[in-house]
Amino acid sequence: MTAEEIFEKTYTAYGPALYRFCLVQLGSPADAEDALQEVFCKRLYRAPDFASPEQERRWLFQVAANQCRDEHRRRRRWEVPLDESLPAPAAEYLGLWEQVAALPAEPERRRRFRPWSVGKKVLLAAVLAVGILVTAGTALEVMAWDPAFLERFGTSSQEVPGAEGVFRDVNAAAVCGDVTLTVRQAIGDKKNLYVLLDYQLPEDTDLEAVAAAEHLPPLRIGTLRGRTISWEDIRDMGLEEQRKTYSGRSSTSSQSTHTLGFDTESRTLTCMLSANFQEGWGLTAPLNPSITLLVWPPELEVDGEDVPLADHAAVVTFRPSFDVETVAGKAAEDGITYTAEMSPLSFQVRIKGEDLPDMSDQAISREVESSLSLRLRDGTVISAEDLQLSGGSSSASASFTHHDDGRLSGRIMLNVVFSELMDPTEAEAVLVGDVEISLS
Repeated sequence: MTAEEIFEKTYTAYGPALYRFCLVQLGSPADAEDALQEVFCKRLYRAPDFASPEQERRWLFQVAANQCRDEHRRRRRWEVPLDESLPAPAAEYLGLWEQVAALPAEPERRRRFRPWSVGKKVLLAAVLAVGILVTAGTALEVMAWDPAFLERFGTSSQEVPGAEGVFRDVNAAAVCGDVTLTVRQAIGDKKNLYVLLDYQLPEDTDLEAVAAAEHLPPLRIGTLRGRTISWEDIRDMGLEEQRKTYSGRSSTSSQSTHTLGFDTESRTLTCMLSANFQEGWGLTAPLNPSITLLVWPPELEVDGEDVPLADHAAVVTFRPSFDVETVAGKAAEDGITYTAEMSPLSFQVRIKGEDLPDMSDQAISREVESSLSLRLRDGTVISAEDLQLSGGSSSASASFTHHDDGRLSGRIMLNVVFSELMDPTEAEAVLVGDVEISLS
């Protein structure tokens, strides 16, 4: 493949997203253009051979994050909000590919383009011109899911009707001192969130020790919804002060993290976070508040002791902007109200009334879930157990009030996350024992 073909293919796939990424990080269109130009120069002349498109994508965004971090070292960061509709900058010069192609393919010492140089601006114009020529008149393609999401939710899940509403290609990054966080992709609804997160370790990390570890270091994350902590809030604190002030803060009722891999070349740990939020049970619950991930430094076991791989926490905030299609229904029987709501990712059931069994959350998960099932429009009935991953992926909560006259009132709530995405319009009803909650 020629350099021009590589360039056109790469820009078509990643150019506009890389530009928006750099713009958010740097706050200046000119600085974002400079960073974008450097990314594509390195892609043409210094990139390794990629085993897969995902490896190429990760490499490009990591290079972009490094460029932004270098710029942050030069001047104080200025943040601007991301406008998802913002196009890549228009090229005023067309037909300049020849100037890109004229650069030596593998110079002994490639000339480094300095900020604000004429050569740099001309090269950027050529980059953008080719990108515009390549993409003009073509329809937007559905963004490919990361292989980790396909493994979690099934290879056919991204084709399920409504899947595009629960999936977002985020690419939100934050440079926190010598650590860079990048939220690559997210899947979620009102109650649940899955995130793929890259954690770039400091440059002085012993990479061989990390790669040789028997178990990759896990990431401990505080997940906040609708509440923001910024790097500026914690940058002047030591790690112990950060922990004393912010440890334990979370909006989730339950969550887990799993370190998926470590790339030595980019010094990056990749993690999948899954979280169930405390809020989100009602139909009026907010869908798209901001999400802040407060990430504590991963720890590596050395001589029987856990040694932090960074001396501070890091934080990144993003707004996933999910556009989730749901079906819902309500039923009442014997003074008890049953409410259900289903998205492509999960369904929730809320039971409210008097004379409910006084149970712990764990008992609720067992008792109520065992009586819970979903009936499809073709008559098929699937139990809640069969809808989940092996081992379960549900969460439950309850609250009860004991009245002076001996009555017991309260509410029971259960959240079930599917093993594979489902089309909500195929569901006819949620069944709680003999109670039927019709969905529409």
